[in-house]
Amino acid sequence: MMRQKPTNSDINHNAPDSGTAPEAYDVIVVGLGTAGAIAAIAAARKGLRVLGIDRHTCMGGAGTAGGVLGYYFGKRGGLFEEIDAKVQHTEKSVYTPSYGVGAEGKQYVLEQEAVLAGAVIRYDTTVTGVLTEGRTVTGLHCFSPELGSRTVMSKVVIDGTGNADVCRLAGCELQGGRAFDDQPQPFSNALFKLDGNRVRAYYTDSGYVFPEDPHSMSAAIVDSALLSTHLMDRYDNGTTYMRIAPQLGVRESRFIVGEEQVTLERFLREDYSREPLFMAYSNLDNHSKDVAFESELQRDWTVAASLWGLKFTVPIPLGALIPKGYDGLLATGRCIALDHDMASLVRMKRDMQKSGEAAAYAAYLAITGGVPLRDVPYPELARLLREAGCLEEGDKVYFEHRVAQADAAHSPIRWLEDPADIREALSGVKPGVAIWSAKRLGETIRGHLLQWIGPAGPEHLRRHSAMALALMGAREAAPILREMVRERDPFVPQTSLKYNQARGYAAVYLLGRLADKEAVPLLLDLLKSREGFAFIDGNKEFLSDEADLRFQYVSYALMALTAIGNRHEENRPAIAEAFGRFERELDGTLVISFKGSSEIRNVMDDKIRRLIDRTIRGWQSPAAVL
Repeated sequence: MMRQKPTNSDINHNAPDSGTAPEAYDVIVVGLGTAGAIAAIAAARKGLRVLGIDRHTCMGGAGTAGGVLGYYFGKRGGLFEEIDAKVQHTEKSVYTPSYGVGAEGKQYVLEQEAVLAGAVIRYDTTVTGVLTEGRTVTGLHCFSPELGSRTVMSKVVIDGTGNADVCRLAGCELQGGRAFDDQPQPFSNALFKLDGNRVRAYYTDSGYVFPEDPHSMSAAIVDSALLSTHLMDRYDNGTTYMRIAPQLGVRESRFIVGEEQVTLERFLREDYSREPLFMAYSNLDNHSKDVAFESELQRDWTVAASLWGLKFTVPIPLGALIPKGYDGLLATGRCIALDHDMASLVRMKRDMQKSGEAAAYAAYLAITGGVPLRDVPYPELARLLREAGCLEEGDKVYFEHRVAQADAAHSPIRWLEDPADIREALSGVKPGVAIWSAKRLGETIRGHLLQWIGPAGPEHLRRHSAMALALMGAREAAPILREMVRERDPFVPQTSLKYNQARGYAAVYLLGRLADKEAVPLLLDLLKSREGFAFIDGNKEFLSDEADLRFQYVSYALMALTAIGNRHEENRPAIAEAFGRFERELDGTLVISFKGSSEIRNVMDDKIRRLIDRTIRGWQSPAAVL
């Protein structure tokens, strides 16, 4: 028997709140974007009564309104594969074909599948409050211009807003941004253009935005549209620009504090769930270029070892979707329980769509089984996930290393353990995996590294061994690191496909990690000089020119001097004096480009002032900080 196509008119829209019973659903999905759209369809297909709410006027989020039409890693499998296949079929007969998954086609297919599954969709609707009994969410207050204020009851609410908006209204604990300045990753503002007879989306990083702040969001929308990448002085006659994407490509906002937090630090010490809903898969794709202000762990990974491009899988458990201490509420999409470091990996569209499907199945089992969300039996949930293709039998954590574009295959690798293998890799131009392997081995490899930094050794072996020793806190590495800084060593490793870090400023970072006070004169010289930074074109995507390179040296020198002053009180007066002089001379020339465009420059004076002022205040207080 064919299912009758339901419509939104099946619901009594005109009944006022006062004097009538509130509408009731099994599941309300708030935010019908990348994750929420899939969650609504999957929940409705399981026979649940589903209401989907969005303050915009289409489904799909970043993958439709945001103009992010392609996929960057993430693991295949799940309901989204069926949706995407239908989009391709639709484009053949209805919509202009696109490079990637077409925005208009996907909006159409998502809406069609949601309505066919029995979900009710309400656009132009904003959640204004959350109903709770204790710490169990039981429904929502919402508002739309057409219907006014409404109260809607539910057994489970799925927060697919991306910004944890519902979780915030419910009083859940949130966190986010990096420790230095709360900064998330940059956002993008996509353009649609006609390329031949197909639609192509083009975007660069356009700035920083805090999506939970309406003033920040409004400024980002307007300012990014006025950038030279969008509002050009002259348009090439060969390119037909169609429109700017109506939704910003936000990569990061706030995260819930969940029943289980997925962090980079825990993952790298192999403390992760053995009961995944899905396996997120990518590299640590942090688009920020002011990496000196990221966490020490991320600097170790990205700067000292140049492992930005190493891809790995991360198990995401149900606890990462449940706000800590709450029931009746699930988060899905980029706001799940992560930290800033891990969020650069766990945000890919494929994986976020899987998170929406997983949330739907968890809600289904909790509702039909009459159990709290945290007590949903994992074997049953895993069975549903495997049947859907979200989770594959034998899924496991692995690292994947692809060191050159020419590599036809990139097989999972293991960390190196044999000293001979480590020595060979440290002697070459792709030392990152060996550097991190040595860090993991610690004292068992220390003796070999000390031998390899001897003056008779090959240059790459000596210098890369010194970098590995520095990550282990070995002061014996300092003389070689100083040598690298003195030369402003321009060598750029080839460990990653891109975003490799020049050895000279990596050495600056590591001298700060060692708090090497003998390096102070060298580091102060870096602050005085504006020239002599040898830019190499081989790392063009990360560094656009000498100005970018100078910022890397200066920012790491400031951080290193801060670390040295924190450890060695006797060095503080000279460092403080140099900091004051440097701050007074800031003139807007210390800049960094954004990924994808050398035209857009971010003036770094305010961040430098923040660092210097915080450092000096810390030294003036009874207990130095930073």
